[in-house]
Amino acid sequence: MNMCNKLKSRLKKALVYFDNYVDAHVDTALQITMAIQKLLNSPVLDVLTTIIPGQVDNIIRSQMQSALNTAVDALSIADACKSCTDLNSKLSCFMNELKKMHPDLQDAVLQKLASLIAAHLHNNKLQQCFYDLFTQSKYTSLK
Repeated sequence: MNMCNKLKSRLKKALVYFDNYVDAHVDTALQITMAIQKLLNSPVLDVLTTIIPGQVDNIIRSQMQSALNTAVDALSIADACKSCTDLNSKLSCFMNELKKMHPDLQDAVLQKLASLIAAHLHNNKLQQCFYDLFTQSKYTSLK
């Protein structure tokens, strides 16, 4: 019974974060990964400029770039891209590797990428499983 109470308490705590958190960071992360998904079948020279529009504030742009860099490095599919020196070439390489995957696997990798980006944007204040849950919930509601 004590374990159920603990679980209930943790779930309530997570749901409190959910409302404020989803609006602040998961939406941003999903916008980035959905832009990447749209670009998978179109030739783009500057991936970074395409997925982070020019009208975004410089501080936010810097945070997004840092989040993308950290998240792409964290995913094992990016191993082939470790030799890339700048974020734009790393993203191009990442997208090329992503294109080789089955669409369902692409979808899963992009959801995980969004989760990692959201966690980075939120300074990893929660456990990664919460970012995964929030991102999956929001992604599912957008489909």
